[in-house]
Amino acid sequence: MASTNLSNVVVPEVFDRYTRQQTTVKSALLNSAVLINSVNFDALAASESTVVTLPHFNPFAWVESDLMNDDSSVKGGTAAVSAAAQVAQKDYRAKAWSAMELTSTVIGEDVPAYIASVAATYWTQDIQQNVLAKLKGLEAANAANNGGDMIVNAATDATGTPTAAQSIGYGLILDTLQTMGDSSDKLGVVVMHSQIKTNLQKQEPGAFGPASQVAPFGTYYGKTIIVDDTGLMVQGTNRKTYTTYFLGQGAFAYGEAAFGRGTTIGYDDHSGNNAGEEKLFTRKQLLIHPQGFTCSAAITAPAKSPSLAQYSAAGAFTRVFERKNVPIAILKTNA
Repeated sequence: MASTNLSNVVVPEVFDRYTRQQTTVKSALLNSAVLINSVNFDALAASESTVVTLPHFNPFAWVESDLMNDDSSVKGGTAAVSAAAQVAQKDYRAKAWSAMELTSTVIGEDVPAYIASVAATYWTQDIQQNVLAKLKGLEAANAANNGGDMIVNAATDATGTPTAAQSIGYGLILDTLQTMGDSSDKLGVVVMHSQIKTNLQKQEPGAFGPASQVAPFGTYYGKTIIVDDTGLMVQGTNRKTYTTYFLGQGAFAYGEAAFGRGTTIGYDDHSGNNAGEEKLFTRKQLLIHPQGFTCSAAITAPAKSPSLAQYSAAGAFTRVFERKNVPIAILKTNA
């Protein structure tokens, strides 16, 4: 029986493009525009340094405009415009798959599309977990350095059943949105644990809109819902604490660059007692940066970028934007 090997059907350059396209299609965060991609961000991801600088103008406080007069001796003043910069860390990541007689199990199928769909699904999840890890880090930084002005924390680790005040509800959600003041309308996406969604559905089933065929994500009071059970619940000594994120468009900059041999295929003749094993290697060079922050996450050599745990640490980020210019708000509840 003839056998089709990966090296016969996977063209690395075509595979890379197809996988990237499929990752974009599958990604809830990219589709919701929480992650905003541009040619500029792609170029920054492709730059030589492991970190990149994102310059910005600082906003200035409004003061009353000048009253003009006809006295030539009275000279008006000028307002200064200042600039600063964020520092973003690039991510260098790789994932490999291997199987014995992989292609013989999928003969008759579209082998390249099947393999690319597996890779795209993986990278979609990996990018989402990267974002969630960075959200944890900036949450810890906000609590430590900015008085928690992005956070509403109604959770405790007390014994007993959580009270209504410690549980998810529209009142607490409004309080969380209010941390953005008159800019709360920027928060159009909510990332929640499935249990939190269920609890809200029990309270207000009519507040949810169905998923559409165009963008397959439901809505809650018009806000796009992304459900993810990974990392959004922490079990304490007595209670669970759930974290719900409210995000705005462009909360994260997203860039991707080709990394050398982005996709390669290898073969280990000794595997399976010399039966052989085929391997597929994929690699990503990414820029995934929360807008308004400077990243100083630790890196453990010889790696060139932080782990997700290192991004989650309190010292990983420093906010350099004013509160209202960071479209992120965080709610913590026990149920």
